[in-house]
Amino acid sequence: MRLLFKVLAPSLLFLGGAAFIAVDYLPEQIEIKKQLVVGADPEQVYTYLQNPTDWPHWSALGKAHDPSVIHLYGGPRTGSGARMQWSGDKLGNGHLVLNETTSPALLTYTQLTNGDTDSTFGVFILTEVKGGTQINWSQRMQLEPTKLAKLKGVLRKYKMEQQQEQGLLGLKTLLLENSKKRAENKTR
Repeated sequence: MRLLFKVLAPSLLFLGGAAFIAVDYLPEQIEIKKQLVVGADPEQVYTYLQNPTDWPHWSALGKAHDPSVIHLYGGPRTGSGARMQWSGDKLGNGHLVLNETTSPALLTYTQLTNGDTDSTFGVFILTEVKGGTQINWSQRMQLEPTKLAKLKGVLRKYKMEQQQEQGLLGLKTLLLENSKKRAENKTR
């Protein structure tokens, strides 16, 4: 038993020290970029981005991800200054403010979850391509320069990537459903 302890103790100390030092090399900023092509024109896509009341229908901030979530809206209905607050058991509490809006090509926003000191800055760039619109969605979060913040940043990045993926797929699904409804209405 003593021999096992003499072998394991130094190894564990070495691994712990190496991990403690390795945290210093983790990034102080999270950056996520995803893109998706949807079969809709930029104006149709932009409609769902510029109005925060539409975000719960496609983003990870909706009832599909947290049935207890409650949304509040303020400012103008669409465009710069439009805002949304949410409160939910899984999603927590937070708010989102649309900053710059240039229809139908660009939208920027700032998002902050209560309890966090780091806010997320997001950008949507819409480009018309053959067969629809390419959506480029990037998010950036500056972390505090502490070991704990950097470690939490690894988990945050994973969570943000999952939410961004869900949001793009949700937006694609919503646009597809609405184009089917429009097609059905035209045939009537």
